Amino acid sequence: MYVRWVVRRHKNATIADTSFYDAYLVASYRDERGVPRQRTICYLGNIRQIGDEFPMIERELFLLRAERILLSIEELGEVDREEALDALRQKVPPLTREEVMTAFVENLRWYRRWWEQNGGGPTDDELIKIVQLARGGLGPV
Repeated sequence: MYVRWVVRRHKNATIADTSFYDAYLVASYRDERGVPRQRTICYLGNIRQIGDEFPMIERELFLLRAERILLSIEELGEVDREEALDALRQKVPPLTREEVMTAFVENLRWYRRWWEQNGGGPTDDELIKIVQLARGGLGPV
């Protein structure tokens, strides 16, 4: 099995430097005459590339969706599943620690602005409880 990438350019490529990457899980086999053929097992999702980069949040969402799709295919063995995920990660790299920290800080900034515009926000104690909740501790905030 392998991942087949189908690349489509934006309709107006002169203005938008964007490409769309569709990923398919494909199996090779030989038909009854011994001729090599390929069979599409499933569609793994798509991701857009702007310039030379896949946007950070889109990378993470693409890999999460693809992993869930691969996990849902019961007849797919663990080795094939991991090889497919590795092939996806070679094209679409997972987030780095620095990227996750940047995204986390930017999300906190967004929430702070929202709270300022909509009437306050959590207290310091509530923020600590939220962090503990995210770690799997405590109950509802």
